[in-house]
This record gives sequence, structure tokens and C-alpha cells, in this order.
Amino acid sequence: MKNSLSKLRLILDTISDGVVVVDHLGMVLYANYAAELLLERGDLIGTSLAIPISPSLERQEINLIRPSGMAWAAFRATPIQWDGVQGYVLVISDITLSKINEKYQLQAAAIFESTREGIMLTDTNKRILMVNLAFSQITGFTEAEVLGKTPSVLSSGRHDLKFYEAMWKVIKETGHWQGEIWNRRKDGYIFPELLSISAVKDTDGNVINYVGVFADISNIKATESKLEYLAHHDPLTGLPNRILLLSRLEHALETVQRNDKLLAVLMIDLDRFKDVNDSYGHLMGDELLQHVAIQLKSRMRSIDTVCRLGGDEFTVLLEEIAQLEDAAFVANDIINTLGEPYLLSNGCEVHIGASVGISLFPTHGDNSEVLLQQADTALYQAKTEGRGRFTYFSEELTKTTRARIQLEARLRQAIERGELRVFYQPQIDVRTGYIIGAEALVRWQDPVRGLIPPLEFIPIAEETGLITSIGNWILKETCLQGQRWINAGLQPLRLAVNLSPRQFLHSDINTIVAEILAETGFPADCLELELTESALMQREREAIDILNRLHATGVSIAIDDFGTGYSSLAYLKLFPLDVLKIDKSFIDDIPRHRDDMEITATIIAMARTLRLKVLAEGVENKEQLAFLLAHGCNLYQGYLFSPPVPAEAFERLLLT
Repeated sequence: MKNSLSKLRLILDTISDGVVVVDHLGMVLYANYAAELLLERGDLIGTSLAIPISPSLERQEINLIRPSGMAWAAFRATPIQWDGVQGYVLVISDITLSKINEKYQLQAAAIFESTREGIMLTDTNKRILMVNLAFSQITGFTEAEVLGKTPSVLSSGRHDLKFYEAMWKVIKETGHWQGEIWNRRKDGYIFPELLSISAVKDTDGNVINYVGVFADISNIKATESKLEYLAHHDPLTGLPNRILLLSRLEHALETVQRNDKLLAVLMIDLDRFKDVNDSYGHLMGDELLQHVAIQLKSRMRSIDTVCRLGGDEFTVLLEEIAQLEDAAFVANDIINTLGEPYLLSNGCEVHIGASVGISLFPTHGDNSEVLLQQADTALYQAKTEGRGRFTYFSEELTKTTRARIQLEARLRQAIERGELRVFYQPQIDVRTGYIIGAEALVRWQDPVRGLIPPLEFIPIAEETGLITSIGNWILKETCLQGQRWINAGLQPLRLAVNLSPRQFLHSDINTIVAEILAETGFPADCLELELTESALMQREREAIDILNRLHATGVSIAIDDFGTGYSSLAYLKLFPLDVLKIDKSFIDDIPRHRDDMEITATIIAMARTLRLKVLAEGVENKEQLAFLLAHGCNLYQGYLFSPPVPAEAFERLLLT
């Protein structure tokens, strides 16, 4: 019997499952070698396993706490008599590895089904074995509809055979391929996807499957396309911007050079657009720009490019024109089209116009930068000549433009270096011959060229916006000088200062005048502000408000160069004016031309009706003065008495 028991225990020690006999209290009566290894405990006999035993269950699973860590075990409990003691025999199996595999499989299945990327598994013949939910959501095909088929069911037709051959060549050589591809959904919609294909190999290195993972990148492509569009187009009008224009111009130059063709660049600037923008607001200004864009596009061929550079500047690229004159025909058509009235959505009808500068290839340049620069130079000349016209580029224009740019740079330095001077031209009482005031006129004392006349630099100052800072400086310097003369005991004089349209309408001129008067102490009733008719007519209602506020401070208002602008009595009645200045052009030919004499006499009579004083400009001889005296003109200024002179020379005139 003992021999049989020994053999039995020997057999039990050789099996891989743990075998443990416990009594009804769970105390170990016997344990084989495999049980000790599994539980990682030696000499189990006499110890308690603390394992709940339920013989009614065929198989139980427990979580083991071992010195090496947690583990899973499965066991069966069978009642037994052991050495006369009622107990149980437990057959215990280590199922830790299978539990881990099961967990991984569950996780893999969850990932497979929950991932947002489409996944398909194929065999080595590329037959689809499995797809996930995202595959169906992206493609519209159910799993049943694609099982056993090849991925060609998704083919869009956009890729040729060479594309797929190259793709599979890479997969065979490297085991992997990734790239963008166009596929077709079940409903026929073609969409872009980012696809990754990997070969699955067994332990021997043989390919047993292919796995394709893909994502729909339609939104990404749409965003890229939108960003690409925004980078190369004007957001307001949808026209190409400068970047795209340069690209197309470069390409057009390459084409015309190969084909020995002609090309033209038209630079367009809208006339009076700023008036619309200022009068009706930026929304109406934007609407007008969109209208202009539509008009320009409608007049061009499909091969031409219409571009908005910014503000109210547009450019047209005319490719492959037959002859140089074609550019002029297009420019003239643009001018006529944009010169037509346009009804804004607010019900107001506006009239703008356009000036056009033209440069030609190969006549005016052979690269994009030069052609654009030459067209811009020509545009400037067109606007200088009176707007509403086109001008071709010429070398003379380039020289003039470069000189203008250099003069602008020097003018900025002149302001900083204090090279500007104020000269004073006496204003004389026609009847008594006494000096009753002076007009303050700016001069530029350049250290190289000497005295530069205002007609040379004032237009540049107006174009660049420097005129406002120059005008404010003149105003302050004149008030300072006027107060110096008062402090020196001289009789107070009325000093007249010109205000530019920009200074008058686009700066807080009321505040500026008030601050200068307060700072200098110069009496308001000794200051006269001169404005041209055009400045007053630009924004009539706003001008009236500004003038009323200025007039309320005691400052006098004069309208300068009368007769050269609107010269409307109806308009003049609206403005709080004190002095009307007759332009020099009407005085020059007195008494030689009867027309000028009649016009001057009429202006003087009209001023009397409006209770305005009249000042004649540019009086140079006694005959002119006698005519003015005979017709009741109040004041005059001109070379007959004195040209504009520095403050010191003017002071000497006062003392003589």
C-alpha cells in the first residue's frame, strides 16, 4: 500500500497542474510540486490556502497574490476521503497568460472598433477579411458588402496603373507605404484620404496579411485650399492680390518671351473714391470697391488678370496683346466704364472715375518689378495731368518720379532740421495804402539748393500727408511771430494762414487752433484762416460745422483763389466767411483784357452783397491798383508793394 501511495505521489509531482488536498477547513493535507511552484510557497502541508471552495461549481477562477506579483488561477474542487479525513482535492491551473491575452484581445477589439480611422485587413491576395466601423462610416460600405472583395472597390479612377504599381513595389521592398490617395465612397463621392498600408508577417518572416489604415482628410484639404486662397486673393473683392499677380506676371513674361508676344501692365487708381468713403462710410466704400472689381473683371478676357493691390488701387495684366495700342483701348474702356454713375445700396448715386498708368513689355521693361514700377510712375503722371485719363510710361517720367521721391525724403529731413521758414507778404488797404495785415507763406531754405519755391514742394507735401504737420507748424510760428510784434509795441496786425484741405478736414483743426492761440497768446481776432473753394466743397456739411466753430472763437475766415473753383453764390451764402480773395489770374490782365476786368468787378460787387471784404492777389502795377480802387476793392497784396519777405524785413516795412 505504501509503495502504491509513493508511486501515486511521484506521478502527481510530474504533472504540470497543481494538485492540493485540503480538509473541510481548508488546511492543506497534501500538495504536489507544481502547486508549490504555482503558489510560490514551499511546504504547504499544514497551512491554510484561504481559497473559497464551492464543490457545486465545476470550475472556479481566483486571483492569486504571490511574492512575484498578482496571477490568475483556475481550479476544480472534488470531495475526497484522505487518510480517513473528509476533504477536497483541488486541481489548480495557471491561467495568467490566457487572461492577459484575453485582455489584450478585448483591448485590440475595442481599439479596432472605436478608432476614427478606417481599418481593413486583407489576405495576401488583397481580399478583404475584416473592416472596422469607421471604415463603413467613411466609405458608406458595410462589412458584408466588401468582405472577399479587393480594395479596388474604392478606386476613384484618379490614379493610373503606374501609381498602384509603384505603391506595391514600395510595400514589397520595405513592408510599408504611406501617402495621400483619392478614393470613392459608395455614393460615388470622391474624397482624399491619408492611407497607410503595412505588411503583417509571421514568426518566419512570411507575409500573411496586409493592414490598411486611412483617414478622411477632406476637411484638411478644404482648410488648406481656403488658406491658399486667402494667401493669394483680396478678401473684400475676391480678386488676386499682389502675390498672385507677381506669380502670374512672371509666368506671362516667360510665355511671351518664348512666343515673341507683347504684354501690358495697367495700374488703376480710382478718382474721388476717398470722398465717397469719407462721406458715406467704409461699408459703402467697400461696396463701391466690389462694384469696381466686378466691372473690371467683366471687361477683361479670360487670360487677363485683374488684381487689387489695396485701397482703391487695381492692376490689370493683359497677356499676349496684338499691338501696343490695345492697352490704350482697354485703359480707355476702363475709364469710361468706371466713370458711369453708380447707385449705392443706401440710395445715394455716386460718381467716381479712374486714372490709368500703362507699362509695356518689352518696350518699358523685361521683368515684373520694373514693369509694375513703370506702370505706377505712369499712373502718377496721369493723375498729375488731371485724372480721368491714361498715360504710357516714358523715361522722362521716371526721372521726374525719382526726383520727386528724393525731394520728398529731403523735405522730411527739412522739417526735422528746421529748414522751413515763414515769409510775410503785406496786405494793403487799397484806399489808405497802409499795411493792415500779412499773409504767412512757407519757404524752404535748403542748405544745398537755397530757397526752394513752394510750388515745387507743397504738392509733394499734400500727397504724402506732410502738409498737415507743415501747416500746423506754420500756424504756430505765425502766431508766435504776431505776438512778438505785439510785445514789441507794434500795432496788432491780422495775419492770414492757409489751411490745406487735408489739414482742414482730416485733423481736429478747431482744437489745434485753440491750443496754439492759448499757447502763444496771439489774439483770435488777429488770426485769419484761408481756405480754397475746393476744400470747402469737398464735404460741405462738415465744412460748415467746422467753420462755424472756428468763427465763434473770433477767428476770421477767408476764401482763397476765388473764381477758380465752383464760385457759386448759393454755396458762399452757407459759409461764415469774412474775406473773399480774388485769384491772381483775374488781376494779371487788367486793364488789357475786358473780360477779366468785368469778372473782377462782378466778384467785388458780389462780395459787397454778401457783406464780405475783398482782397485782390497779385497786384503788380498802378493800373491794376487804380481799377481796384475805382470798383471798391478793400485790400490787395502783390509785388507792387512787396513780395513775401522774412519776418525781419516785414518788420522794417512796418516801421517805414
